[in-house]
Amino acid sequence: MGAGQDRVSAPGSRGGCVRTGPAAASVLLAAAVVAAPPAGETADPGLVISIVGSSLSGDSCHLSFQVRNRLFADLSRFVADFTARSASGVEIGRGVFAAGRVRRLQPFQRVASFAVPAGDSAACRAVASVELDVQSCVLDGTGDVGVAYCENAFRSEGGDIRLELAGQVPDGPAEELLIEGLGITFSNLTRALAAAHGIRGTAKGLVVVAIPQPAAARGLREGDLVVEVDQERVPTLSDLVRQVSAARDRGQKSVLCMIVRDGERYWLVARFLADTSPSEGESSG
Repeated sequence: MGAGQDRVSAPGSRGGCVRTGPAAASVLLAAAVVAAPPAGETADPGLVISIVGSSLSGDSCHLSFQVRNRLFADLSRFVADFTARSASGVEIGRGVFAAGRVRRLQPFQRVASFAVPAGDSAACRAVASVELDVQSCVLDGTGDVGVAYCENAFRSEGGDIRLELAGQVPDGPAEELLIEGLGITFSNLTRALAAAHGIRGTAKGLVVVAIPQPAAARGLREGDLVVEVDQERVPTLSDLVRQVSAARDRGQKSVLCMIVRDGERYWLVARFLADTSPSEGESSG
């Protein structure tokens, strides 16, 4: 992969996110539970989805999803791949949440599951957030209205487990980490950083927040969104540490970063400080 630029598109794809093999076989979908709509349910139109509980059974962790349909019609089909993550962003498991008919203004509850090592209750308890990647959304009388409509209508309220759309910039605190081998400080992407640096779209990555050793950066700037290192995605700081450590273990003198800047993507080299000479300086992308 050479250096260059083209129009950026959001990482990931809409199809085929479900694991195959034993993990996929463990995905369970329980029967719906429908209750009378509570007072005030008509307020704030949208598709409100929350996780209201979790439990462990054998080698499966069960998540209880609650859907409140405040759209203009009954929801006849909703399917989303989901990824369960720990508080630090580490993936714990994947599964599928699928709902049949969700009547307008009537709460709906369904359980979806993902595989964990047999009896590993800690893995289930460690789930702090769940990402939904919407695959299908069908409203009565409209056909498949598409994922964009449901994503725009999506909201999450309550629950101990945070629920987000895949690719949605999280609203949370920034956590910075200096990668000493590169002399660059990175942060997780937050809405505040996205607004400050004009980061748009749903690309996931890490923001360059400080470059005290510019000779190593080779064109990286503060505010760049790093989405890949050596052609591997780095959505979390732990992913970045793993990729940089692996490169050092392989004896590499640099890593190749794919970054998003002003809506365009570039491939830039970041050299390890021990292998950087003062004469190299900073070059443009």
